Amino acid sequence: MSIQKECADHLRQNHRIQAGGKPGAGHAHEIVAAYFGYGSGAALRAETKHPLTDLEQAEILIPDLGRMDQRVQALQGLPAGLTSVDDLASQISEFLKTSGYFSGKVWYTRDLAEYISETFIQEQSMQIEDDMSGAIASTNAYFDELYVEEVDLQDTGDLLVAQVSGSLNGENDPDRAFHGDSIAFTTVVTFRRLAGRVAYEAPEVETSGAVDDSAYYEEDA
Repeated sequence: MSIQKECADHLRQNHRIQAGGKPGAGHAHEIVAAYFGYGSGAALRAETKHPLTDLEQAEILIPDLGRMDQRVQALQGLPAGLTSVDDLASQISEFLKTSGYFSGKVWYTRDLAEYISETFIQEQSMQIEDDMSGAIASTNAYFDELYVEEVDLQDTGDLLVAQVSGSLNGENDPDRAFHGDSIAFTTVVTFRRLAGRVAYEAPEVETSGAVDDSAYYEEDA
């Protein structure tokens, strides 16, 4: 039995317990396909390069909640009392974990750029600061504020690349000569696709940066 079918059967069984009756098998397969990033159940079944059987190797799973929203709205004849898309996604994720198909982290978001900016990059702040230790050492500041200005996403099919730009801001040490209190940085986060369109290896994070003294020189001018 395929992982797709097992997930669909799990959704149908859960609905029977919670609300009585079952969604049609076809409906359940379409919802599962959307979770994994596909426009149809047939498209998921046709996937050969990144099969769901590789899920166990993945570290990050990002259910396609937006596609699930669209698919549920488009499907005709869904049973009354069907739970929300967010709950359906949680049911699938929990099934994958309890069944041993996936053991990594699940990111629930409809705006991946926002999630990377507000959650993931903040979690990586220590690594980002380590990567910029040379620039930090050249200043007279204590740094404690990581500010993201922009996240640009590019999906090549095999890779999802997020280029994050922002600044690391700090407070001047009054006992030392001023050498800047802001570092402009660029962090490139690379996700290698493993299974379906939403499961990836642990992301690779690389950061470069330099002291931003543009405002300082403007003041002098």
